[in-house]
Amino acid sequence: RTGAGLDELKSALQAIVTASPPRPDLGRPRLPVDRVFSMTGFGTVVTGTLQDGIFRTGDEVEILPAGIRGRIRGLQTHKRKEQTAHPGSRTAINLSGVEMEQVRRGDVISLPGKYKPTQRMDVHFRMLRDASRPLLHSTQVKLFLGAAEVPARVRILGNEFIKPGEEGFIQLEMESAVVAVRGDHFIIRWPSPGETIGGGEVVDPYPA
Repeated sequence: RTGAGLDELKSALQAIVTASPPRPDLGRPRLPVDRVFSMTGFGTVVTGTLQDGIFRTGDEVEILPAGIRGRIRGLQTHKRKEQTAHPGSRTAINLSGVEMEQVRRGDVISLPGKYKPTQRMDVHFRMLRDASRPLLHSTQVKLFLGAAEVPARVRILGNEFIKPGEEGFIQLEMESAVVAVRGDHFIIRWPSPGETIGGGEVVDPYPA
C-alpha cells in the first residue's frame, strides 16, 4: 500500500526473467484465450499468452474445441503491432472470419490440425497438505487448465482416495472438451464450498 520495497521487487523479478531460458518453439503454436472482445473497425480480438510456437499475420487458425476456422488479421504483443508473435509473449490476435460469439474464454487458438480436443486425461496429482478432506474416487471437481474452467469427475488410479499431503495418479473425465498436452499444469478445486485442493501435470491427454 505504501510502495515500500517495490523497486527491490521489480529488480528481483527482472533477475528471474533474465535468468530464465527462452520459451521453446515447438512448431505447434497455441494461445489459451483469456479475453474476447470486439473493436469497431477491426472485429473480433482475443488475448492470451502464446505457447509452443509462432503466429504470423495472415496465418489460418483453428478455434478449439469447436473447430471453427479463421485467419489472423493482425497481431499485437505488449501493445505493439507485430507481424510475428513468439512463445511466452502476451498476444492479442485480431481474427477475421470469426464472430465474437463464436469464441469464449478457455478456447484455444492453434494452427489447423495441430491439436485434438479431449474429454479424458490421465494426470499426476499432488494434494495440498491443508486440504479439508481426502479426494475420493468419483468425486466431482472443478478443473483449471490454461484459461479453461471445466467441471470434471475424478477416477483415482490404483487406490480409492488420496489424502491431504499425498500424491498419486488420477483420471479426469471432463464435462466439456479441452486442449491439453503432456506436461501441462493444472489446478483442481472443490466446486462448493470453493477450495483449492491441489494440482499437477498432464501425463496422457488421450488415455484408453
